Amino acid sequence: MNWLQKLANQPDKRWAEFKLGLGIFVVGVMLILAGARWWIWLQIPALLFLLVGSLIAAKGYLGILVYRLTINFKKVKPPAQFDKDK
Repeated sequence: MNWLQKLANQPDKRWAEFKLGLGIFVVGVMLILAGARWWIWLQIPALLFLLVGSLIAAKGYLGILVYRLTINFKKVKPPAQFDKDK
C-alpha cells in the first residue's frame, strides 16, 4: 500500500510521465506505419517503442487515477447543521 501512496503523491510528475509515454507510443505507431510503407525492418524497433511507451503511460495513468480516487476520500465532511427552529 505504501508504493500506491507514493505513486499518488506527485500528480504533476505522473502527468508528465503519462505524456512522455504517450509521445513514445505515438512515435512507435508512426514507425510502424513508415515500416509498412517503406522498410519492413523498421517495425521491430517500433514494437519496442510501443511497449516502452505503453508501460510508461500506464504507470503515469495509474498514479493519476490513484490520486483522483484518494483525494475524494480525504475530504472532510462539513459539521452537521443544527436546526435553529427547535
